[in-house]
Amino acid sequence: LEAVRLERRAGNAKLADTLMAKALQECPASGILLAEQIRQAPRVDKKSKSANAIKRCPEDPQVIVAVAELFAAERKIDKARKWFDRAVLLNPDIGDSWIHYNAFLQKNGNLEE
Repeated sequence: LEAVRLERRAGNAKLADTLMAKALQECPASGILLAEQIRQAPRVDKKSKSANAIKRCPEDPQVIVAVAELFAAERKIDKARKWFDRAVLLNPDIGDSWIHYNAFLQKNGNLEE
């Protein structure tokens, strides 16, 4: 995963895509890889990538958070909130889920929850 991120930061998108494809072949049910794939996909591909990720890992909090971020970016606030809730309920020990949820709540004005 870090090799993919490194190549993206260096501007080597094609190599990053190749490394991601290879990683997903080796670990097709890796939630963290699928979540990264959703986040890095072009906007037009995000929905199909998220549908594929949910099919492969329907109960992975990292995939759920990536989908919630997609809904938030599309301004589907209620749907995003439900997906963030689902992610933190699935595994409350994953701090990244809480951080993304907190950032979402700060941006959308419902932090008192």
